[in-house]
Amino acid sequence: MKKLFIVLTSCFSIASVCFSQSIHMEESQYYSQLGIQADEYERINKPSLRSQQARTSSCQLNKIVFGWHPYWKNGFESNYQWNLLSHLCYFSYEVDYLTGNAKTTNGWSTANVVTQALAQGKKVILCVTLFDDHEAFFGNATARQTLITNLINLVQSRGAHGVNIDFEAMPSTQGANLTQFMTDLSTQFHASIPGSEISIALPAVDWSNTFDVVAMNAGGVDQFFIMGYDYYYGGSSQAGPTDPLYTFASSFNYNHSKSITSYLNRGTPANKLCLGLPYYGREWETATSSVPSNTTGGFASSRTYEYVRDNSSIYKNYQQHPGSASGYYVYQNSGKWRQCFINTPHTLGERFEMVHKRGLAGIGIWALGYDDGYLDFWNQIAEKLTDCYASACTDMLYDMGGPAQNYYSNENYTYTISPAGATFMNVDFSSFSVEANYDTLWLYDGNNTDAPLIGAYTGTNSPGNITTTTGSLTLRFKSDGATNLAGFTAQYTCNEMITAVPTATDDDPLVVYPNPSNGSLRIQYRKPISEIRIVDATGRQVQPIVIDPSIQENEPEGKYGLNLDLSNFSSGVYSLLIFSNQALMVRKIIVTEP
Repeated sequence: MKKLFIVLTSCFSIASVCFSQSIHMEESQYYSQLGIQADEYERINKPSLRSQQARTSSCQLNKIVFGWHPYWKNGFESNYQWNLLSHLCYFSYEVDYLTGNAKTTNGWSTANVVTQALAQGKKVILCVTLFDDHEAFFGNATARQTLITNLINLVQSRGAHGVNIDFEAMPSTQGANLTQFMTDLSTQFHASIPGSEISIALPAVDWSNTFDVVAMNAGGVDQFFIMGYDYYYGGSSQAGPTDPLYTFASSFNYNHSKSITSYLNRGTPANKLCLGLPYYGREWETATSSVPSNTTGGFASSRTYEYVRDNSSIYKNYQQHPGSASGYYVYQNSGKWRQCFINTPHTLGERFEMVHKRGLAGIGIWALGYDDGYLDFWNQIAEKLTDCYASACTDMLYDMGGPAQNYYSNENYTYTISPAGATFMNVDFSSFSVEANYDTLWLYDGNNTDAPLIGAYTGTNSPGNITTTTGSLTLRFKSDGATNLAGFTAQYTCNEMITAVPTATDDDPLVVYPNPSNGSLRIQYRKPISEIRIVDATGRQVQPIVIDPSIQENEPEGKYGLNLDLSNFSSGVYSLLIFSNQALMVRKIIVTEP
C-alpha cells in the first residue's frame, strides 16, 4: 500500500541538492588540480582488454545516446561500442568569464577520440563549462560574442556538429540573460553551420526556475539534457541513490519521474528532452546497516561502474530498493558500515524503460569510459534503445510515483506494452486509487489510442483483471494540478508464440522458459554461474540458490542449463538474479497456480 508523503518545497532537504556540487563540477575541479594534460592521458591511460570488439547487431538506434567524454578518459575510446552511440560530447571548453576565451579546451583540436568518433560517423559535440562568475560573464557583451565566435570556429575546424552548454550553479537573477545567450548561440550556429545542434544541461531540480525552457526552445535550442544524478551526493546527510527512478525516502520526494514530469509540464518538448544517467554511484560511511541510514561524514566517494565490478570481493551483498528501483551494496570496512548505491544493468534498463514510457528523445551518459570494457550497459542500450526493443512478457505496472509513492500533478502520458510474439495479454490490477472525475486511466486493446477502448477508470473504479485480444496494451494517464493519490499497481503477463525451444546466444546469454510457469522452470545460459537469488515483487529475497561448480564442469561452453522447481511458490511476479563472474543478469518471471 502506498503511503502519503510530505512534499518539500524548500531546498533544505536531506539530500540538499540545491547546494550540492554536481559530479561534472566535482570531477572537473579534481582533474584540473592534478595538472595532467589531455594528451598525456592518451599516453598514460590503459583501457581494459576485456572487450575491444563492437557488438554485432542489425538493430539500429532509435533514441539519442549522447555520451559525455571527459578528457581524463582519453584513450578509453578503444572500448566504446560506436554503433550504440549517436553523439560524443567532448568535455570541455572551460570559459574564462572575463573574456569568453578558453582557459583551456583540454585538447579538443587534437584529441583522438574526436577523430575516431568522426570517422565512425557520430555527431561530435563540444561541451562548454562555466561553474561560477555568471553575472560578470553575462554582463559583458564582448565576452559573450567572443565565446560564440570561438565555438563556431572550433567546431568548424574539426568538422564537428555543435556544442553542449553546461553552465551550473546559475543564480536565478541570470535566467533571462542565459535565455538570451542560448538564443544568440543557436541563431549564429545554425546560420554558420547548417544542421548543427545546440543543447543545454539542466539541473535535476531547477529550484529557482532559472532555466526558461520554453523561451530557449523558441530560441532554437535543439536538445535539453536533465542531469539525472546527484539527487544524493557526496555531502548528503543520508545515503541514497544518486539517481532514484522513483522516490527513495518520503522526506525527499525528488527523482527521475518527478524531474521528467516537471520539465514536461514547463513546456519542454518530449522529443527534445533527454534523461542524463550515471555510469557511477556514490558510497558513504553510514551510521547503521539499515536503508535508509544517515551518513557519518567519515567517508564519501563516487564509484565508477568499472570500480565496483572490478572489486566483486567487496561489492558482493547486492540488494535492490524496490521503491526507488535502485541497487546498492552494504558492507563493513574496518568495523564501520558503508553503503554504495549504483546502477546494475537491470536498474539501468528500468531507467531506459522510463525514457520509452515518457516519450523522451533519448539518454545522456556521464561518463563514457566509466564502464571500461564491460559490455553490460552497452547490451542494455542495444536491447532497449534500438528498433529491436520489445516489452518484457512479464512485468509490473506502476503509475509514475512507482510502487511506494503517489503519482504527480499534471501528468499526461501514453505508452504501449507490446511483447514480441505475444498473441494476448493478461493484466491484473491489485490496487487502484486516483482522484475521482479529475484523474483518469484509459486502457486500449492494441498498440495505440486508436485501438478499441477497454475502459476509462477513475476514483476507485479499478480495471481489475483484464485480457486483451491482441498482443499489445496501450495506457494513457492524465492527472490535474490538485490531489495526488496512490495510483495503481498491476502485474501483467503475455502469451508468447514459441515455435522452438529457445537457446542462449551471445546476444541473449540467458534464457528462462516457460514463462509464465506453473512451477517448473528451465534456465539455459552461456557462462558458468555461481548463484541465483529469487526476489518477489516487493524486493524481498525469497530464496538463494548456490550452484555447485562441478555440475557445470562437464558441460560444453554455451550449453549450461538447470531446472528450478518453484511449485511451492505463491503465484505472482518474481525476479531471478543470476550471478556469474561475467555479469549480474536479471529476468522477470511469473509463477501461476499449478
